[in-house]
Amino acid sequence: MKTKTKALFAFVTVFLLGGLSGYLIHDSINSVNQDWTGNRYDRQERMHERSFHTEDERVEHRQQMRRRAENRLAERLNLSDSQQSEFFDKLYDYHTEIRDSVRSIKSIERQFVRNHYSRFRDDVSDVLNDEQIQRLDRQFHPDSIRQNQSQRNRR
Repeated sequence: MKTKTKALFAFVTVFLLGGLSGYLIHDSINSVNQDWTGNRYDRQERMHERSFHTEDERVEHRQQMRRRAENRLAERLNLSDSQQSEFFDKLYDYHTEIRDSVRSIKSIERQFVRNHYSRFRDDVSDVLNDEQIQRLDRQFHPDSIRQNQSQRNRR
């Protein structure tokens, strides 16, 4: 086989493999997006059905969910009745400690990002005009990013 024929054959093979893999990837991405979109609407419908008319209904629902979760966990761990009380007390303490620590860390992280963004904004204020600074803030200010994310999640 001549060199030109080998090169042409290699090019055609790579082209066909690329097209085939692109088709397969595109198809798998679309099916994942369809599944995700369908699940999102199902969740929204369940959330709407689950809306509570009173605070008592909401509290009762949360207590039921907690009891069910505790029962499932006790069953999975094969906890005796005497173990359950102490175990769930310690689990609650652990959960509370973790939640409080994560909140504290997130608060420190938000302040860190704000400080660095403020310094960045000061640095680029020499380069950008006021209108560009406002656009920058709408896109990259930490509060704007969080607000933009929440708006995207609602869609």
